[in-house]
Amino acid sequence: MQLILISQMSAATPPKKLTHIIDHFMNMEATSLEVQQVIEWRFSSNRDSINFRMDVKAGRNFHLTLASFGMEIYVTEAEMMTINHLRQQILYEAASPHALINQLFVGGDLNDARFKNEKRLESDLRQLDFEFAGDFSDWESLSVIVDDLDDLKKIILIDYDGNKYLITLKYMNEFDNFSLPDIQQDLIHYQISDLRP
Repeated sequence: MQLILISQMSAATPPKKLTHIIDHFMNMEATSLEVQQVIEWRFSSNRDSINFRMDVKAGRNFHLTLASFGMEIYVTEAEMMTINHLRQQILYEAASPHALINQLFVGGDLNDARFKNEKRLESDLRQLDFEFAGDFSDWESLSVIVDDLDDLKKIILIDYDGNKYLITLKYMNEFDNFSLPDIQQDLIHYQISDLRP
């Protein structure tokens, strides 16, 4: 499974326009969406893609369904639980919703991103373009497309080798509510690995 990474937040911070988009996404409530990630390789006609569903409940509780990998991921403010149904394994980690978002979207060190420009697109969409200023960054540029409500619609990331990473978000009309599974009853035969401190 290849998921594109957002770097961990550190002492420095991403540009204000980018921070605003991330915060808006993190504070969604009762929202379900389908996410498609496509990598267009510069020196190959091949494309790699992954599709998954994300449900966001109030209080920054996330549920991801990666059907093609037989996996589910649940995230609360304190921990992340990954269930691998194919291997009948459960992994607990000390992670936050921010850590989940860091693992799923974009890549490179967002603290090195520099705002370049903003342009208006059709259908009330705006594109914000960023470039990476760090000498050791693997990434060349980042574009995010949002609507007038600041809902994230698309991410376009290009690395220094010219490979293009496209992430498209489709918001569903109805929220698919979720609750944590009862491990002792529903998944009693699964092996559990706990990496929490």
